[in-house]
Amino acid sequence: MCFGSAPQAPQIVYQGPSQADIDRNNAALETYRQQSMAQQQQFATALQKQIDQANQQAADQRQRLEQEQQAAMSEVAAQQQGAYSVTATESEPVNAQVTTAAKPKEKQRSSLKIAPGATAASAGTGINIGV
Repeated sequence: MCFGSAPQAPQIVYQGPSQADIDRNNAALETYRQQSMAQQQQFATALQKQIDQANQQAADQRQRLEQEQQAAMSEVAAQQQGAYSVTATESEPVNAQVTTAAKPKEKQRSSLKIAPGATAASAGTGINIGV
């Protein structure tokens, strides 16, 4: 009891971008690539210019430091050629502070003895009564 025809496979049709769309996209990509290459070349040129300037400044600084070092060495050599004069005199000190010899420490005399021959009363001796 089948009321229709036999099933049919669906018809598949590719509907992608047209050749004109593909050509337009390729042209846009080529333009982007050329612009990127030009921008990269400008950046590389500017960077190389900065590197060259930094190298030149470093060379100038190195030369200036070498000149300063040579000038300093010539000043040191000129100072060393002159003789240094050193004199020493001996004199009595003014307002000298004098110290005395250390005295031995006096021992404290204990006065309280509980019994003859007992130890002297001091902290920790004697009877410990809980107070």
